[in-house]
Amino acid sequence: MRYILRQTALTFASFALLYVLIGGLSYLVFPDPSHGGPRDFQVAERTLFMTVPKYVFLGRSVLDTPDSKVLIVGASNTAVGFIQKLIQPKLACAKVSNLAMGGANISEVAQVIDLVRETQSRPSAAPNTFVIGVWYGMFADSDIRFADPDRNRGESDLDIEKYRYGFYRRTANGPVAVLPSKWLDAGVMAIRPLLLVEKAAREARTGVNLLLTGRRSAQRTEVEREAAVMSEQDKKKALEYWQESMGFKSGISETQFNLLSSTVASLLDSGERVVLVDLPIPSWHRDASPYQLGYEQKLQELSGQFKERSNFISISMGDLDGNLDYSDEVHAKRHLANIWSERLAGILSSFACQEKTNKPKVSSRAPEQATAASSDH
Repeated sequence: MRYILRQTALTFASFALLYVLIGGLSYLVFPDPSHGGPRDFQVAERTLFMTVPKYVFLGRSVLDTPDSKVLIVGASNTAVGFIQKLIQPKLACAKVSNLAMGGANISEVAQVIDLVRETQSRPSAAPNTFVIGVWYGMFADSDIRFADPDRNRGESDLDIEKYRYGFYRRTANGPVAVLPSKWLDAGVMAIRPLLLVEKAAREARTGVNLLLTGRRSAQRTEVEREAAVMSEQDKKKALEYWQESMGFKSGISETQFNLLSSTVASLLDSGERVVLVDLPIPSWHRDASPYQLGYEQKLQELSGQFKERSNFISISMGDLDGNLDYSDEVHAKRHLANIWSERLAGILSSFACQEKTNKPKVSSRAPEQATAASSDH
């Protein structure tokens, strides 16, 4: 019996030592990012965290600083349309981070905002400026948007990351934190060996894909996206996809609009700044979608609720709707993303960079900047 206990103890000690060594190796390969810097969460693939939801959930503590911050949230078109490295140099007053997540609806955007505010538990010397990018495709209820067979219906990508390593537990009322946010960094340190093993496995799969297909992933490169032109059949499939994604006849969700309204109100009431951006889509999609008109009406009503608040502005970039400027039905090509980013930086420089917020004069059009390469409608 003593021999069995001794061998068991040695086995556990060996595993513990190996775990510590892998954890140490993770710091050599992926050094812990310094706190306080601007963060582009869109580069998750090049980090230990691998995916944007995982990076946002596990890496958000870098946003817990007293500095003025611009925090960009939204879905995938916000992610590719607002380029953090282009916006940051134009805003010396604030540190810019892009936390947008592909496939997000308003519920998941609200989750991101809640996690950031929870992490920033101490009083900040300067308010955050939340840039919320929206379009009609984000106003589908979670039971419709997150209905994949490999997840519990209605659970977002962020919910999955909450449960993955035991930081939260699942209850009938949703996720409940097991680890307080103040211990987030300690929790991430504890799971670093697991993250490194997962990263190695992902890189191995990528290598196999490269050998078999000549590509690292199914995602198009920036060069391929720039050259893409949608056929009529592609457009038909895209419209069918969004009808399914929105729940066919259910259309724009009143619940999602109410959630956006309450989220904006909460931010404004706590002294944060909000820039609500109505994101453009190509004109063929805008004109053919059965959801666009209802979306525009509801968004106008929502913006009107807060138009007198000095820490709120809403902007539209609807003039940037050239069909050939988009790689698909919603995502701006890089040359147009540069224009999106320049325009947003110009708005932020006169809104987020004032000690006392004075609203800039915002028009739904900015002809001097609307120089997208084409306008074929």
